[in-house]
Amino acid sequence: MPKMGDAMTEGKVVRWYKKPGDAIKKGEPVLEIETDKVNLDLEAEDDGILSELSAQEGQVVPVGGVLATIGAQGAAAKPAEKSADPSGSANETSGAKKEKAVSASEPEPEPEPKPEPVKKSKKEESNVDPPAKDLAAAGKTPTRPAGPDSSRTVDEGSRVKSSPLARKIAQQMGVELTAVRGSGPSGRVIAADVQGAVQSDQPRQKQQQGTSHPATPSSARSTLPPLAEMATTEIPLTAMRRTIAKRLAESTGPIPHFFLTIDVDVTDLSALRTQLNEIEGSKVSINDFVIRAAALALRHHPDVNASFGSEAITRHGEIHVGVAVATPEGLITPVIRNANEKSLTEIASNVRSLADKAKNRKIRPEEYQGATFTISNLGMFGIEEFTAIINPPNSAILAVGAAVASPVVVDRAVVIRDRMKITMSCDHRVIDGAAGAKYLSTLRTYLEQPLRLFV
Repeated sequence: MPKMGDAMTEGKVVRWYKKPGDAIKKGEPVLEIETDKVNLDLEAEDDGILSELSAQEGQVVPVGGVLATIGAQGAAAKPAEKSADPSGSANETSGAKKEKAVSASEPEPEPEPKPEPVKKSKKEESNVDPPAKDLAAAGKTPTRPAGPDSSRTVDEGSRVKSSPLARKIAQQMGVELTAVRGSGPSGRVIAADVQGAVQSDQPRQKQQQGTSHPATPSSARSTLPPLAEMATTEIPLTAMRRTIAKRLAESTGPIPHFFLTIDVDVTDLSALRTQLNEIEGSKVSINDFVIRAAALALRHHPDVNASFGSEAITRHGEIHVGVAVATPEGLITPVIRNANEKSLTEIASNVRSLADKAKNRKIRPEEYQGATFTISNLGMFGIEEFTAIINPPNSAILAVGAAVASPVVVDRAVVIRDRMKITMSCDHRVIDGAAGAKYLSTLRTYLEQPLRLFV
């Protein structure tokens, strides 16, 4: 079991892609594991035969624990002696290769496709997932061959590359991954691709059923989420949900929170954002402006870019901004490192890339650890104002609401301006009320005079 982060002590076996006696090639995914933040495919360290599974699906294994053993090619499957080496790897001998534990090193999240597919034996075909068997029985074939990092076999020698979350959504929505065009690295199917396929199928299904509806103005449209089946159930805690529960309890209990709110005029910022997107041809969000403004404001107030310790308060020399991202399993905060040194377009690109990795549970520990300040934005959901819980060991977090057109008084005349409320939760052990107020005043200046973000 690999160690994917400083705080990781164990991982859970989600599924095995191989059975004892199956042939395995170096770099081929053998199983999927779940940590507190990501799901990842663990690859074989060498060619050989999978001789024994030391951990079953659903079993939790401590870091360094043996997951399986791989014997030399041609060796008969037999129980393997567990290695005392906590890394899970064994040594080579000059005559032949001894059995090895599955790699304890971190696997590459996106292995390159193999140039030649491996022909499967009848024994291996029995390990095909049920959806793939149905395809084979119906005589269907995938639209294109994919790389070896997929866990879902479609036919002999061909695989569909997809993330664990995409496979889960596809199964729930009844979508065949072979019909979905992947937009991820090397054509990998991600969750957004499956969701897009479902949305594009809905108009087509209505047309086939002969139903048509007159166009409705967007302002008059009102949609509701689908009805859920009401039943009393117990949902087992995932590793991520356990970590969230532990960290939030550590925050709201020991940390004395207090809250400061400002109402910011973002009319000029919204106009500048529109122009920037037209000129650059890239998508920059209001939140990207907030991230850069917050990072630049921290340069003026280093006491906010700090952490509380039992013996001292640490003021950090670098500014790393964590951005809260919602995933189906829970909340995670990818980190924009040295955000004060990045341009708006660089921040926008980083946020989109990290958010996509987080939602597909492919984000690496170094990409979500080490934040010195955090931002949570619920404006896209229409939330105008809220308070957020501090993310330890940070001493502050910004809660950003929606930009709303509101009547305000300017020069004794009522005008319509875009206003946005921002609330900062502060750790009173580190930040006093006046210090927090001064920081928000500087933040307001950057947001209301957005050209300062480019100077």
